[in-house]
Amino acid sequence: MTAALPRKCILILLALSILAMSGCHGRNQAGKDYGKVAQSAPAAAQTPADTSVATASAAETAPAEASYGPTPDPLYRWNKFWFGFNDLFYGGLMRPFAKGYAFVVPKPVRSGLTNAYKNFTFPIRFVNALLQLDFKKASKEFGRFMVNSTIGFGGLLDVAKADPNLAPGNEDFGQTLGYYGMGDGFYIVWPFFGPSTLRDTIGMAGNAAANPLTWIFGPWSIYGEDNPWYLSYIIKGGDVFNNLPGTLEAYDSVVKPAVDPYTAVMDAYIQYRRNAISE
Repeated sequence: MTAALPRKCILILLALSILAMSGCHGRNQAGKDYGKVAQSAPAAAQTPADTSVATASAAETAPAEASYGPTPDPLYRWNKFWFGFNDLFYGGLMRPFAKGYAFVVPKPVRSGLTNAYKNFTFPIRFVNALLQLDFKKASKEFGRFMVNSTIGFGGLLDVAKADPNLAPGNEDFGQTLGYYGMGDGFYIVWPFFGPSTLRDTIGMAGNAAANPLTWIFGPWSIYGEDNPWYLSYIIKGGDVFNNLPGTLEAYDSVVKPAVDPYTAVMDAYIQYRRNAISE
């Protein structure tokens, strides 16, 4: 009994450290969203003097956003503190590890691991496509899963991308809540998790429930008392770390040109999420 206690404590500490690095698969996944933000909302990296230009450009490229108002930021002090913390953690502490990992592990291998994890978590996208009554997207997700799980060697190869009818999706519960009319709520930055909103934070619970890792290692696990629950955090953390080299590159493209990096990331994240909901 006494010998098992230190072992359990070590496993708990390990899981907490992995959880901190992973930020859990909720939405977003702090690092991955920075990459999507960088690609979908370059206007957010402009200086404050360019705000009117950015607003006009956004109105032209995303007319569906005209119905949205500005997202409140009542937790500014909290958000600014954790933004700086996350920036230091990912952009400072983890950067040399990410560079070393990218140097040692070839990009095709890293891409294969990313493909495999995304294929494994397809139920999140499939279920949300159904909840959004988008049966075409649901059929695409199911088709991608079947193709990549078989001839794609368990998803290591994204064979389905060669078929334009099987384009990858990105549905999650935050988008589903937005589909049914729930607004952003307010902006919030979580430690390790990164930028979010009240709606997307609520959506994290739905994403976790639909994640197969929850089914395998959850309280009802088939492993019983010997359930290796910490493996779910290790797998999630491994996926985030595997994508970290590309994530940091995309994150830098948002914050480096910006006079106010905090505002740049906030505006870019809000725009990305609104575009995702309006699609």
